[in-house]
Amino acid sequence: MIKSTPFVVAIAITLSACGGSSNDGQSSGRSPLPPPEMTESVGSIDPILTVNNVELYGDQSFSEGGSYGFAVITNDGSRINSVNWEQTAGPSLSILATQSRTIGFDVPVAGDYAIDVTVNTTSGTQALSYDFTAASAEVANANIRLDHTVTERGKVSIRVGSLSHDISTATVEWNQLAGSAVLNMAVGESQANLLTFDIPTVNRDEILQFEAQVSFADGSEATDLTFITIADAIISDDAYFPSNNIITTQDIRAFNPDSPYKSALESCVYTNTLSSTCTFGTLPLLGQQTDTPSIQDVLDRTLVSHDWMGERFKQYLEQSLAGPDMLQLLRGVTAVVISYDVRPSFYLTATGAIYLDADNFWVTPEERDTLNEAPDYRSGFSSDLSFRIFWRYVKDNEAYMPGRQYPIAARESRSFDVLEADISWLMYHELAHANDFFPYTVWSTLRDSDDPRSYFNNNGAKSDEMIANFPLASSQMKGLAQVSFAGDTASATQRNYAADDIQSFFSPDSASSYYSYLNEREDYATLFERFMMQYRLGASADLGILNTVNNNNLLVTWGQRDRFNDPKVQARARYTVSQILPQIGNIRDIQDNELPAPLLLRSGIGWFDNIDLSELGENAIQIPLRPEETSILEAQDLHKGRPTLE
Repeated sequence: MIKSTPFVVAIAITLSACGGSSNDGQSSGRSPLPPPEMTESVGSIDPILTVNNVELYGDQSFSEGGSYGFAVITNDGSRINSVNWEQTAGPSLSILATQSRTIGFDVPVAGDYAIDVTVNTTSGTQALSYDFTAASAEVANANIRLDHTVTERGKVSIRVGSLSHDISTATVEWNQLAGSAVLNMAVGESQANLLTFDIPTVNRDEILQFEAQVSFADGSEATDLTFITIADAIISDDAYFPSNNIITTQDIRAFNPDSPYKSALESCVYTNTLSSTCTFGTLPLLGQQTDTPSIQDVLDRTLVSHDWMGERFKQYLEQSLAGPDMLQLLRGVTAVVISYDVRPSFYLTATGAIYLDADNFWVTPEERDTLNEAPDYRSGFSSDLSFRIFWRYVKDNEAYMPGRQYPIAARESRSFDVLEADISWLMYHELAHANDFFPYTVWSTLRDSDDPRSYFNNNGAKSDEMIANFPLASSQMKGLAQVSFAGDTASATQRNYAADDIQSFFSPDSASSYYSYLNEREDYATLFERFMMQYRLGASADLGILNTVNNNNLLVTWGQRDRFNDPKVQARARYTVSQILPQIGNIRDIQDNELPAPLLLRSGIGWFDNIDLSELGENAIQIPLRPEETSILEAQDLHKGRPTLE
């Protein structure tokens, strides 16, 4: 049992890192994958329906406004090959995991409903149907979201909310009622309604059940249940992903089931047993096949854990101003992975694919419910340092990315403009990595017998040339970046650096961002990302250096907007863009005549009051740190980071 008291707003300043990463054998900063661990059962539950060797588990009492779920497993050890859920009666339910062992959904109104599920196993195919009636509700409610499937040894998050009460002032008691005892069960430090845990090892698929007992501030109470299915899996600890403490979902699949690359995608890109790189003859770069890829060509190379992710990706490519750029840049990849369990986003040389956090792609609250909120492994990095360097994008004197915040409890949808902002910077960054390792000049020279890892090992990357010609000077910033982004322990000297010290190291140098100091791959990708966000979308990149001690108003010591176009940085940016996307034209002319000159942020003014730089500094109003501002900083840190995989 875990009991949590009402929320306490965290005021600790957290680092804001932008997303995406490369991999070329550098240290990841991830802790090793824990060894397999089986645990005792805490209790059992009975199926609500059994048809031959398939058992259906789920809720049996329903009311409008509630959150519910169903799950299927076999009772004879047979492996499940495929699942398909379908609603056959009742008001429409939003079921977004129709091919998973588990579904979760909200019941919008009272009424009669019916669900069918077809389960194909190694012992045959079974069809099950379940009818239920949802009653009208007039009492306090609690909603745990979302029932889902997770691979053994994976990480899980579930969250309880309420449509009738303010969950932020509630007390929540969490209990596991059934299944093998989970590991490392913990509530969020400032979010009592968020539960995270790790899944033990199992020898067959298994159902877990959890309960949240919620006591609201007005004295009313509510309880909800949720089901988590553990998928038994073959995991090779030395394979690419497990060796980096990444357990991949069993629900990953080709977005287009008729893709000519379906088999290669599902075996060569994102599995728990992948330990060797596939050749380009099996899974070529998109640019080896066509100079002018269509959106469908890209979707034929896309893997998703939920179909809505592919639909949002398609929408983005069709509607975004950056879409044509992305089609050009996507020629440098073998595949695109968008999954609920990717956090943070990254690029992997061994596969030639980009892996995107689906948190950048959601539009509706139901889509957001399917995402994993397990903490980013880097969230504790740099906590010993006395400064932070924040970043963001600003457009038309307003925060652009991250812009307006969308509290989970509010259950709001996002506009396409917000979606475009959230995806574009990430895609420019990840695709810069891809085109660093496999630039357009080499696509026609690659042989079917070549493979991504071997080719890189023999030929290096364009960022090697960039850093040789335009090296960064500050050894202090390079060392600090290893603390902030790779998890190195800070030295006493590093812990004592204040924002003034960081300014003296950073501002005379030629890096476009703090993250640029991690390694030449991130330096290269960030230069391209920031150039393209301004050139294509008119979004300016800000960075701000702040002290963390006695600075609740987040006063900026030093900061700069559009640093990528600073004379000290221009040559580096020009080289990078010319190597990745020369089609945009005369880059020097663009820098001098089309892109804005850099601006200094106002020293001594709060980070959030430094957005509209047209305002007079003396008219800026200083206010205490607001809770919503804290959430913005936390969001920037927890889902906008870049790992480095081996």
